[in-house]
Amino acid sequence: METLADLVLHVRDHSAGRTSLLSIKRGKRIEQVSTADFVSAVHSLAIALEERGVEKGQRVAIFAENRPEWHVVDLACHLLGAVTVPLYPTLMPDQVGYILRNSGSRWIFYSGQERGESVASQRRSLGQAAEVVAFDEEERRAGGDEHSLVRLQAEGAAQLTSRPLERMIDRVTPEDLASLIYTSGTTGDPKGVMLTHGNFVSNVLACRNLYSIGPNDLALSFLPLSHVFERTVDYLFLLQGVAIHYAPSIERVPPLMLTVRPTVMTSVPRLYERAYLRVIGNVERESPGKQRIFRWALDAGRRHAAARRRGFVGPWLFVRRTLAERLVFRKIKDRFGGRLRFAISGGAALGLEVGRFFEAIGLQLYQGYGLTETAPVLAAERPAAVRLGSVGKAIPGVELRIAEDGEILAKSPGLMRGYWDNPEATAEVIDEDGWFHTGDVGHLDDDGFLTITDRKKDLLVTSGGKNIAPQPIEQLLIAERPIAQAVVVGDGYPYLTALLVPRFEELPPELQEREPEELACDEALQSLVEEAVQAVNRQLADHERIRNWRLLARELTLEEGEITPTLKVRRRVVLERHTALISSMYLKTQKVRA
Repeated sequence: METLADLVLHVRDHSAGRTSLLSIKRGKRIEQVSTADFVSAVHSLAIALEERGVEKGQRVAIFAENRPEWHVVDLACHLLGAVTVPLYPTLMPDQVGYILRNSGSRWIFYSGQERGESVASQRRSLGQAAEVVAFDEEERRAGGDEHSLVRLQAEGAAQLTSRPLERMIDRVTPEDLASLIYTSGTTGDPKGVMLTHGNFVSNVLACRNLYSIGPNDLALSFLPLSHVFERTVDYLFLLQGVAIHYAPSIERVPPLMLTVRPTVMTSVPRLYERAYLRVIGNVERESPGKQRIFRWALDAGRRHAAARRRGFVGPWLFVRRTLAERLVFRKIKDRFGGRLRFAISGGAALGLEVGRFFEAIGLQLYQGYGLTETAPVLAAERPAAVRLGSVGKAIPGVELRIAEDGEILAKSPGLMRGYWDNPEATAEVIDEDGWFHTGDVGHLDDDGFLTITDRKKDLLVTSGGKNIAPQPIEQLLIAERPIAQAVVVGDGYPYLTALLVPRFEELPPELQEREPEELACDEALQSLVEEAVQAVNRQLADHERIRNWRLLARELTLEEGEITPTLKVRRRVVLERHTALISSMYLKTQKVRA
């Protein structure tokens, strides 16, 4: 396979006869899409778009949640050499308008009434005629100026026999642009990352042999396909014949795992952290006897995992771990469907305690690391190459090194062509020797394992000159049951403080009845949070400890511009909005450095 157009033919030939290649739950019924229907849908849409003038290099936007039709549009465009522009399904109208204008998208596919209204509100500002296509016929807006995906596919289906698929796959080369993916960014307007067919394919092929997956596997796809992580992983699944079930959002995943029973999955740490805290919370409500059994089992699991890493598990430890599996771990794994062989965590750092927990119970989480600009994977853990706290080793074809200031630099066949219409920004991150400056700080050990410390721009320098990475501290804080979100403060101040968001849904029943604004000042909640902060402080060096904190009355949200679509905190926005609260934590202390 050299291009993503080749992937369509590969799916047709290597997954032939599959009755459930893709599936999705709509209402109470699970709809299944066979290989033949999927390939026919891709082929038909490509023909219809070509008949309507879509040309190689033309930009086509996709504004939808995860569903089989997302890949239908994406792969149809790849057959034509059109450039797909994915939009996060939760973007606000002004963000949608910016991306559509900046990319010059001439076709826009959308799903859902709310997204349709967002597109409609921005059409006048595009400065050019734009064809709009609703995924579902019933969502097509009145006025007759919109198409539906079903109608376009029907147009192309009439010409399937006269225009064979084989004649469509040689239009693109590995050097051709495949997609513009706009980085969410924690500051400023998003930048369009130009990824070629060769970028994607090189990443898929490099990861192909890292994990044993195939036609007997079923994957749960719920991270937004607009993000390069899930999208590249899904390309890998399609290449390897893995069936995919789509979930439209991460909130629907827990019940779906019980019915779909996936064997593999990928997620950001948020899902695993919530699962971990839910287990710990349930245990705390059990009788003292059951709590002792749980602690005993967890200790056995941790000792067994450590012994296995050393290469020898004694007979007594083996028996103890087997008993722990029967008494405790099997019940926990049943909540993931009971068939999960392994899962991959990416997009952000996974808390060390969370990783240790899953390793102990026998659910292996492999961490990975990459960026949109590298399509995306640079490093990943894999069987026989796991080290807790690291993100694994460089994948085949990738070269990593650490700059003098600690920044991670990379060379990769997946490295982007550059930022769309922004050569200055491109020159800032790709140096003359071809090294991509990731903006992340970390280190490589003697065995080649990469550990991420923090974002370079997020490093805090106290007034005493201490350089502190806030993200590891924030990970420890949100691993505590009462804390859902944390923003560590201290740049230019003498010590660290934190803005904390309570985990409202995990609070005792008597506290959940209170309004959030009241809760932020509640003494009982303040006591719970203080215990959690002190538990974290005991794990930190003196200069890293949180000396003061304040509770926020609501979660940081995408709608308010406080987090990115990939759940990263926009630190500058949060700090600017809570300057008075931050000042109150330092009393008469003044910030001495901007």
